[in-house]
Amino acid sequence: MLKQFEINISKNTLFSKTDKLLVAFSGGVDSVVLANLLHKSGYNIELAHCNFQLRGQEAKDDTAFCEYFSKSINVPFHVIYFDTKTYASEYKLSIQMAARELRYNWFKTLKAEHHFDYILTAHHANDNVETLFVNLIRGTGIKGLQGIPEKQNNMVRPLLFATKDDIRAYAEKENLSYREDSSNQEVKYKRNFIRHQIVPELKKLNPAIEETIHTSIQFFKQSSEIITEYAQFKFQLICKEENDWLYIDIELLLLEKQKETLLFEWLYNKQFKTSQIQQLTEALNTEDRVGKLFSSATHQLVIDRKYIIVKTLKKDEEIKEFTITSISDTKHLPIDLSFEEITNVSFSKNANEISIPYSVDLFPLKLRRWKQGDKFKPFGMDGFKKLSDFFKDQKFSLFEKENVWILENKEHIIWVIGYRMDDRCKVIEGTEKVLRIALN
Repeated sequence: MLKQFEINISKNTLFSKTDKLLVAFSGGVDSVVLANLLHKSGYNIELAHCNFQLRGQEAKDDTAFCEYFSKSINVPFHVIYFDTKTYASEYKLSIQMAARELRYNWFKTLKAEHHFDYILTAHHANDNVETLFVNLIRGTGIKGLQGIPEKQNNMVRPLLFATKDDIRAYAEKENLSYREDSSNQEVKYKRNFIRHQIVPELKKLNPAIEETIHTSIQFFKQSSEIITEYAQFKFQLICKEENDWLYIDIELLLLEKQKETLLFEWLYNKQFKTSQIQQLTEALNTEDRVGKLFSSATHQLVIDRKYIIVKTLKKDEEIKEFTITSISDTKHLPIDLSFEEITNVSFSKNANEISIPYSVDLFPLKLRRWKQGDKFKPFGMDGFKKLSDFFKDQKFSLFEKENVWILENKEHIIWVIGYRMDDRCKVIEGTEKVLRIALN
């Protein structure tokens, strides 16, 4: 076991003897064996133990054992006590998720304060099996079938090569004491149910299920890399990005046999669920697809006429109104507008600027988002038009409509900014003062 451990660290370049290592230490057999192997191999380690104050005296005894163990191998010991139930209630988390957040946030704090190079956890091959099944249940695609990464930034799991049986056998051979967490036997937790109910049944079919899945995970990783490279290649051909918006060409996408897989690769990191990507793929084949909207925690997606458009949600997307009291009163505006009094007026085809009569009663102006019922008199037209109809004529997508700003005075709309000014505001012969307004 010790030899395999050292070979695995060297082969995968996990860390070195000069690195300062923080070991997540629960006192269970996994973390005890990990600490023992590291200590025997001569690595520079310190132990970190979390008491989540969930199991009364049992948790106190765990902490006492962990402190005793650290002294027995003469390494520094860090301990913290969490009010896990209060934290879970405050942040509306399950007890397990609250404990996970508290644990890893503390590890990161210790790393920064004590200048550790890596944080080590005692995850092993059985944990990989459980993770694979959890991800299958959640629906994470081939990425989830890669199991737990052995090294991810500063997090390292050097025991993934070993099974639980290997770890217990080593502890018995070395006569190592450790603690048993009674909550690990409770099948109400998803992982425990997989561990105690599903895996034992699978082992009846394949006694070496952990080794088999560990080998399969290596192939899944390679397959995922191939798919990722292919998806990136297709992304360059089918997609384009502008600022925080992603445009996916529908016509080109529909030519692809594996369109759902491509969409999964492009959209999963934007927190769209597998079921949403399936619904999106199905919607692309319907006649009434235009305007269908999908939302994730961080993004919104709409099917437009030519593109699937994805935009990043901003924290304050509520509609606001801004008052402009003078030519120079522009610093507070959410868009870059400039006002300039001019004398020489010439017709411009630039949709991002207009010239209007400048009178003393022009200000204050109001900058706002458009709303249903708005209407104006488009430049060059005799009659009025609802903005909703104007947008329809211009073939605006849902997101483009949401992104429109209106400039108005107390009487009427002056400018649908970036698109069309109101005909009532045009400069006519005899106009004494002219104001140029530009979107920069």
